[in-house]
Amino acid sequence: MKYLNKIIFINSANIPYAEISVDGNVHFTGTQGVGKSTVLRALLFFYNADKHRLGIQQGQKSFDEFYFRQSNSHILYEVMRDNGAYTILVSRYQGRASWRFIDAPYQREWLIDEDRQVLSDWVKIRERIDKNVVVSARIDSGVMFKDIIFGNTHDHKYTRYALVQSSHYQNIPRSIQNVFLNTKLDADFVKNTIIQSMADEDLPIDLQTYRRLVTDFEREYDEIDCWFRQTRDGNYPVRQQALKIAEQGRKIVALDQQLQDIWRMLNYAVAESEQQIPLLEADATDIKTNIEKERQREKELTSEYDKEKDSLNQKLGAKKSKLNEIAQARKDFGAIGIEDKLNLSSREDSIKQEVADKQMLLDDLLKTHASIEEKYNIARGKLEIARQAFENTQKDAYYKKQAALQIERKRLEDERTKGRNQLIEAFNSWRHESDERLEILQKEQHRAESALKELRQWHPMADEIKQVIDQLQQLDVTAKENVAQQTAVKSQISQITAEYEMREAELKQMSLREQERLERSRTQYREQIAKIDDLLTHLDGSLYQWLCENAEGWEDTIGKIVDEERILYAQGLEPQLDVTSDSLFGIKLNLVNIDSVHRTPDEYRAEKKTLEEQVLQMNRQLAQLPVTLQEEISKLGKKYATHLNPLRQQATLLKVEEDQIPVKRQNLQNQQHKLEMEEQEVIAKEKEIRERTFNEALLKVQAEKEAREQKEAKNKKELKDLDSVFNKSSKALDDELRVFKESQASETYARNQEFALQKAQLDKQQKAEFAGEGVDVNLLEQYRKALEGLKALLTRIENERSVVIRYRDAEQNLFAKEPEIKKTIKVIEQQLAMMRQRFEDKKDRIEKKRHELEERQKAVLKNLTHRQDGLKQYHQVVENEHLVPDTYLSDDKSITTHLDCQQLLTQLRGTVNQKRESIDKLKDMVVNFNRNFKPQNAFHFNTMPVTDNDYLQIAVDLQDFMDNNKIEEFRRRTSEHYKDILGRISTEIGALMKRRSDVDGVILDINRDFVEKNFAGVIRSIELRANESSDKLMQLLMSIHDYTVENEFSIGELNLFSGDNRDEVNRKVVDYLKSLSHQLQNEPNRPTVSLSDAFRLQFRVKENDNDTNWVERINNVGSDGTDILVKAMVNIMLINVFKKKVAKKSGDFIVHCMMDEIGRLHPNNIKGILQFANSRNIYLINSSPTSYNPYDYRYTYMLSKHGVKTRVEKLLKRTN
Repeated sequence: MKYLNKIIFINSANIPYAEISVDGNVHFTGTQGVGKSTVLRALLFFYNADKHRLGIQQGQKSFDEFYFRQSNSHILYEVMRDNGAYTILVSRYQGRASWRFIDAPYQREWLIDEDRQVLSDWVKIRERIDKNVVVSARIDSGVMFKDIIFGNTHDHKYTRYALVQSSHYQNIPRSIQNVFLNTKLDADFVKNTIIQSMADEDLPIDLQTYRRLVTDFEREYDEIDCWFRQTRDGNYPVRQQALKIAEQGRKIVALDQQLQDIWRMLNYAVAESEQQIPLLEADATDIKTNIEKERQREKELTSEYDKEKDSLNQKLGAKKSKLNEIAQARKDFGAIGIEDKLNLSSREDSIKQEVADKQMLLDDLLKTHASIEEKYNIARGKLEIARQAFENTQKDAYYKKQAALQIERKRLEDERTKGRNQLIEAFNSWRHESDERLEILQKEQHRAESALKELRQWHPMADEIKQVIDQLQQLDVTAKENVAQQTAVKSQISQITAEYEMREAELKQMSLREQERLERSRTQYREQIAKIDDLLTHLDGSLYQWLCENAEGWEDTIGKIVDEERILYAQGLEPQLDVTSDSLFGIKLNLVNIDSVHRTPDEYRAEKKTLEEQVLQMNRQLAQLPVTLQEEISKLGKKYATHLNPLRQQATLLKVEEDQIPVKRQNLQNQQHKLEMEEQEVIAKEKEIRERTFNEALLKVQAEKEAREQKEAKNKKELKDLDSVFNKSSKALDDELRVFKESQASETYARNQEFALQKAQLDKQQKAEFAGEGVDVNLLEQYRKALEGLKALLTRIENERSVVIRYRDAEQNLFAKEPEIKKTIKVIEQQLAMMRQRFEDKKDRIEKKRHELEERQKAVLKNLTHRQDGLKQYHQVVENEHLVPDTYLSDDKSITTHLDCQQLLTQLRGTVNQKRESIDKLKDMVVNFNRNFKPQNAFHFNTMPVTDNDYLQIAVDLQDFMDNNKIEEFRRRTSEHYKDILGRISTEIGALMKRRSDVDGVILDINRDFVEKNFAGVIRSIELRANESSDKLMQLLMSIHDYTVENEFSIGELNLFSGDNRDEVNRKVVDYLKSLSHQLQNEPNRPTVSLSDAFRLQFRVKENDNDTNWVERINNVGSDGTDILVKAMVNIMLINVFKKKVAKKSGDFIVHCMMDEIGRLHPNNIKGILQFANSRNIYLINSSPTSYNPYDYRYTYMLSKHGVKTRVEKLLKRTN
């Protein structure tokens, strides 16, 4: 027998030295705090080697600090075995407890020398141990120490130290620990203890596997079932979603093809622009040079023309100035009445003759009275001479004054003439230039007006608009062709689809016929099997059995004619031997030629086995039928898919093109409208420019005319001012002369009055004398007045002679040249006109050529700019916008096109946007579609796509999924797979339930053990029972197991997605598996189910008259002592269960239970609990402040304090 024999303390836990024997029941006594629990913990440490489960309270010193505070602190355990004791040394190493096994009984001198000094150096200690004694290496792990003690090590050098050989020893130290710590005892602990005490290892069922499988089932079932779920109108929503996604994917593929074509056309357009741009730049440079040349020619022409024009204008101005001078002279002479003066001057001779004639008549009249006349004439002559002298003096003064004033007037006239000539010459020169300017401006006005009128017929973007209109017309043609092509492709698709559906229906019909044939045969075989089973079930007590036992050779007699079903295998016939006759009911038959037709039970069993094999074969064939059908349909689908997919893609491409036609039409219409608006804008701008040009020309003409008017008015004013100044000066001179003349006249008048008076007196005297002489005084007066008048005219002529002379000079030297001057002016003007016309003609030709060059320049620059902008936009797209994938950038293939970069980039952006919209739509469709599936779905659909390619791949995969009808394969595979899941659940739960029955046996043994080995005391009975599990998950698994067993054959042919999908078995299976999935989801952290979940363990304790009834926790059974007693008894029984288990292999052994504060047990129960434990080879070690019934224990120790030291003293040892 193996057991812990003693424990030795050396400098440990305040105990200097103590040897405590434990080879029986031990009782420690001593006051509170003396160290009883310290000793008990050290004993517990031998079994559990767990420093944290010794009952050391928080705040107390740790195990290592308390028990091994010094380097020479030691605890030793001596363990007894059949071949002698061995010792376990527990010492301090690096601040922690460590173990060594010494294969010899304990000897004090190992650790205490002759000087009674406790050693700490292991080397010295080892030297004091016999060298022949085996000593183990240091062990630092408590787990390893327990494995050695309880025989759970494969290291053979440690097997000698094992109390027992077991890998399931953990419950032994655990139960010992629970007794000491007075741990609450509940059903779970006892259950686990019982289960672990059983021979077979408790292998829990992995719920993670179930969780994965059944969670997958619910998901996969719903996911597969959703493909077959119909709406009220007969539609399949999920399938329709998949079809739309596949169609959307084809649409995106078509858009990709369009993008590739556009890109390759763009390659062509870019290459063409890159080739054309240098040529256009060179052309633009040449045109610009030619335009500059034409401008230079125009400049040179204008300069030459201006030079010649200025020369002629100078001549013309001079002539016109001369002509103006003539006109002014005429005007001036006309102002002074030159004609009257000329007429009077021309009569000078006739007047003189008339004066002579009148004088003669006068003389004749006075001839007879000459003396009187002479006397008076002399007197008058003297008077006249005096008057004449006065008059001459006056005239001389006047003439002098007049001459001086005339010189001043001449100077003023010369200044005026010079000023007028300058003004007139400048005005004429300006007027000529103004005429030219006006003519040029009027021509410009006319040209601007003509250009403005030409706008009505001007359409600068006619070619571009016509190109768009042509594209619109071509688009209409394309739309009609697209409709025709779609119709043709759809017709082909319908035809091929109809052919496929017909072939598919044929395959299904053939499969159905084969299924019906196999099912009929299987039914026949099953009927035969049932018939054989019926015969075999009636074998006991049948005629066949009686004949075999009582009638040897019956097979060749009655066996040949008896009916097997109704007679041979029938029961209740009560056959008996009748040896009096070999006849049958009195009739003898010759049966030689009759073959034996009966079959033995073994033959029936062999036939049944053959039939069952045939049934199994047919089951396999029936199971294979849908697989074969699916494979055939899949092959058929793949075959037709090779024809359908290109047509579908073509149909999608045509549909995409059809969908794009309205957009393209709208774009072209927008482009046309834009071009028309741009044209209107260009026309409006051009009109604005031309109107502005016209208005400017008109304003310039008007400005020129106004300038002319202003110039003419200014010239007239200046001339008038000049004349005014002259006239004012002239008038001043005239006024001066007049004043002078008036002063002379006044003087002359006075003198003339005086002369007149004197003359009148003479005339009166003469007239009186003549009258006295008889002379005709009136006639004389008449002659005299006439003579005076004529003389006055001569005087006037004399006064005006200088004016007439000046006029005659002007007439000869000025007026005579007027026709020649006018002719010269006309010639010069004609020259100017001809020169201007030549200039205008040349200028028009230059301007026309320059205009043509400028128009050509505009066209070239427009084309150049357009191409440059196109390349710029192209590079922007490539470098910045990232509209196209990198794969396109490396595609250098080209497609010839008439479209330019901008148009293609517009198409590219439009198609990219359409593709983006299509992808976004695809994403929305995929998101909605994926709501039907979990991330880990049965079909491996990608439910978390990230990139656009992920979404496109989903569309491709769905197309392939439907083309190959993969849902059928998933449907079949899922049905078979979950039949296996049910089988797994049934198998694992069945195995667990079998072990559940073993638990009942263990519980029965425990209950029996209590009854057989109870002691008389307060505890009348302790009973355990295994009740039905309240674990909902376990209950569900057991229900699934039971249902699977009941419907084994139906489940064997299970199809979760059969025709109506709602038969009873299918519905029940689905409900069970879904319930299991939900239950597992409700317990997400539960890893397993095990045997302990299969039942509820309950206790029933009867203490005197107190009955706890069936409870799952032993608590508050009675008093504290009774409560401790019950828990100890249960733990002792459990320990005994473990001991029994391992003892079967390695023999029985003894363990200890430590109970602290035994004083809480009633003294009457101490002996009983000791016997209860000892009868099971369990020693009890307990403590109390005082000793109760010391003879109930083998050893009683007194613990006492001596300062800080604890002394352990053996009080009593019972020898028996």
